[in-house]
Amino acid sequence: MALVWCPITPALVHSMTGLAGSSWDQESLDATWGRTGWPAPPGGSIARYLGDVQNTPVLTAGDWDVAVPWGGGVNGSRVKMFDVAFALYYEPDDEDPDDEDPEEDQDLLDLPESTPSERWRFEESATREQFGAAWQAGFEVVSDLLGPAEVVGQHGGSDDCWRHATWRVGSRLMIVAQGEDFMSYSLYEKAALHVVDFSATEDIPRGDDLYALLMGGVDPSSP
Repeated sequence: MALVWCPITPALVHSMTGLAGSSWDQESLDATWGRTGWPAPPGGSIARYLGDVQNTPVLTAGDWDVAVPWGGGVNGSRVKMFDVAFALYYEPDDEDPDDEDPEEDQDLLDLPESTPSERWRFEESATREQFGAAWQAGFEVVSDLLGPAEVVGQHGGSDDCWRHATWRVGSRLMIVAQGEDFMSYSLYEKAALHVVDFSATEDIPRGDDLYALLMGGVDPSSP
């Protein structure tokens, strides 16, 4: 079991809050991105970049990889979410008795190489409790800046019960949640800060319904 993490900073929360409070229309995306203080994407235009990338676009912004899942502008589709992972947790499957070299775990070796900066910390013998502590630390930073969360809860099964907290920011949700890391095809689990487009008149989903929203299984702007 292993963990890489980079503690959420107030600067990251302010950048994500800037995204939450700005327009995500195609013609406004470049100005919206500029308000975050993050570097411009390749070619200088995030709207053009999102339209050119066929899979989930990922932009490195200092210590963070900013992903734009579930419709990032490809073929004119609207942006639905930005997310930034701040912890990745690896719990290997039971060792294969036929493995000639059980000590050589390439997935473990790759974990510290998957981070966007050298400021990320690596703990090769981390526990699930430490993964939970990384989420808790992120939750506390966001709470200090945005106030109490409107929803705090859990999702997932008994084997991997994950935690989440949600704040409403206008017509967006700010969510700190644990879950699968789809960028590694669910090889790792992650804790991430998400900003999700969401109807201001809808009740905030809870439990597994919230996780379905993060996985793209719910139209976040449905009336």
